Amino acid sequence: MKFLRILPALLLLFPLLAMGESGRSREPRPKKLRVLATFGPIYSLTANIVGEAAEIEQFLPPGGDPHHFALAPSDLKRLARADVIVENGLRLEEWVSGALRHSPAIRITASRGIRTDDGNPHVWLDPILAIKQVENIAEGLAKADPANAALYQRNATLYIRRLRKLDEEIRAVTDRLRDKRLMTAHSAFHYFAKRYGFKVVGVFHDTPGQEPGPRQLRRLRETIREENVRVLFAEPGHSPRTLVALSRELKVPVVEIDPMERNKPSADLYERVTLSNLRKLREALGARR
Repeated sequence: MKFLRILPALLLLFPLLAMGESGRSREPRPKKLRVLATFGPIYSLTANIVGEAAEIEQFLPPGGDPHHFALAPSDLKRLARADVIVENGLRLEEWVSGALRHSPAIRITASRGIRTDDGNPHVWLDPILAIKQVENIAEGLAKADPANAALYQRNATLYIRRLRKLDEEIRAVTDRLRDKRLMTAHSAFHYFAKRYGFKVVGVFHDTPGQEPGPRQLRRLRETIREENVRVLFAEPGHSPRTLVALSRELKVPVVEIDPMERNKPSADLYERVTLSNLRKLREALGARR
């Protein structure tokens, strides 16, 4: 009988117990922004800006080529679920343009406002241009998600400091190199070379993934001899068959450097791979004492 007398009071108390210690009912957590970054370096730059404030995914699978990618129906579904698409731009990801024509997703073009040479899209390999990309991405995310705008800007500021230190480290190494001639798999390292005083004397693949023809091979042989090229630079994902053949014929070693086009998604990708490339350049081209 005593329990029956206190039962009404308990029933009145239950709603209060369901409320937080502050006396307010628990509100559902706001839904995180769904961000889709097209490929490795764009994912890396964006991930360092969003932190934990948004859900971020890389669109291209590891090994996928951003120059040439065929969309599957499952890819279209992933695009449809995204709130924001972050792309490099400069006509690199043309395969995504048609799919986004009728998409409500906000599209952030990281290369907006960057002046290019002959339409070359590989601006991310120059850390100073990558800083401009970070600024563009942060600005776009702040507009898409005003509630976290201050966080995006703070993260971008901290990340830009790291990229400036990276630039300083690259300069300290490359200023001491004895040889600054590059013969690369394709024209990915144009902006990097321009920033740090290298000379790109030739590329093996005018079109990524397409082997050079007999005429181009003849020009490459001539260039290697005339420029006294000391090393041939290959890339992950590009067939080294031609490079290996020329290497054996002309007794020139092959070293692989990575333009970050086919990597697994990773927030540390940009800094890690850039430093790895720098180490390989230093070892291959030699530093002055």
